[in-house]
Amino acid sequence: MPVMTLSLSFDAPTLDQSSAWSTFESLAVAMGREVPGAALAATLEELQSELLDRVCGPRWAPTRGLPAPFACPECGAGSDFARKGWRTRPRRFDTSAGVVLVRLAHVGCRRCTKVFAPLLVLWGLSGKRRTDRLTLDLAELAAQMSFARAAWVATSTGRPSSSAAAHRAIGDVAAMLTGGSGRLGPGASAPVVLLDGTRVRAGGNRLGTQANVAIGLLGRSGPPHRRRAHLQLLGATVGETWAAMADQLEGMAPPLLVVVDGELAITRLASVLWPEAPIQRCWWHLGRGVRWALYADHAPAKWANDARDALVELCHRAVGEEWDLARALEEFDGLAAEVADHDYHAASELLAGARSQVFTCLDRSLRDRLAFLGGPELGSGVLERAMRDLNARTDIGGSRWSIPGLRDLVTVALARRFGHSAWQDLQRSLRPEPVTTFRLAKFNAASC
Repeated sequence: MPVMTLSLSFDAPTLDQSSAWSTFESLAVAMGREVPGAALAATLEELQSELLDRVCGPRWAPTRGLPAPFACPECGAGSDFARKGWRTRPRRFDTSAGVVLVRLAHVGCRRCTKVFAPLLVLWGLSGKRRTDRLTLDLAELAAQMSFARAAWVATSTGRPSSSAAAHRAIGDVAAMLTGGSGRLGPGASAPVVLLDGTRVRAGGNRLGTQANVAIGLLGRSGPPHRRRAHLQLLGATVGETWAAMADQLEGMAPPLLVVVDGELAITRLASVLWPEAPIQRCWWHLGRGVRWALYADHAPAKWANDARDALVELCHRAVGEEWDLARALEEFDGLAAEVADHDYHAASELLAGARSQVFTCLDRSLRDRLAFLGGPELGSGVLERAMRDLNARTDIGGSRWSIPGLRDLVTVALARRFGHSAWQDLQRSLRPEPVTTFRLAKFNAASC
């Protein structure tokens, strides 16, 4: 491996009473922004010179037929190239290390007379001004904040960007993750599957469009007072019905438990995909749904709040006191009967539809099989937090997204959040561990 020696010189301020730490700190900040790019450009220029010597022979004694580590982009020839000089105007690359201005050496193919820059062909940089690593950096920022703020954060840390570049980076990374198909590859099977959806401001509908997400709960770790859920992304759709999710989930092994929010389409999907898997109704969504149903029934606010609180307390007591299924359903039926006695039809229908799924968690065999998770999941809270973060990212300044653009954002945001295998592979390929080392040495120090 060749050794490159670069010299860095600067005018250092004198240490006296007028000097200040901020002066030297500003010098270090300026060096941090400019030195990496300049060092990389100088290194690439020297490496290109060595490459030309190996491929074309010495400058004043050209050699025919030497093999090259690249091929002619026109005819595919892998040997017999001639020097064609250096490009006068440096080629600009926007990289994670800042702006890099590289002088490009050119060679000519003796078979087809094509003239090209071997560095661009060797690294697949033809037609590119922004490197893939910077694209990944911008997309990671833009998945968490607005495009303008992502560009500001990137620029403030020495990475050239703009809001338009951050916007384009989301689409580019989404294409890398999905291979152009628009969908991430399926995740592995999970013992517990959580399904939920949210409305997002996209498309022509005034009320927005639907974003549906499926995640798998793999395990929990950490101290009892701060347990950490280990999750994986199983599927996601934007602007499509829940039936479209079946293509992403149908290859999975049946989970031990499916948690739904009560939407009929979600329950139907789970029943079709995994007929034998028990379904648990999310308790948070159940209490919230009952309160909204009572509102639709014009129930007094105090009575509706008391009924919701009674339902939540009933659920918690059933688990905390380890009731059997018969007792829990008896208490639930009593509450449902009280709602029906007041002719609150919407709430009565909701409770009747949820009856068979509310206390799935009380099944003793199911609790034993899910003991490694701490027992059956009682709600979709871990997924709900991801949905609220998604709403916070998309509902910015009253802006309205296109459905393809929102699908790209959701793909990148969820793949990053849940550590999808495609995201991890992309990180490993674009952010490899450095295989070279560098050393700093002080020499020829002199004061002027």
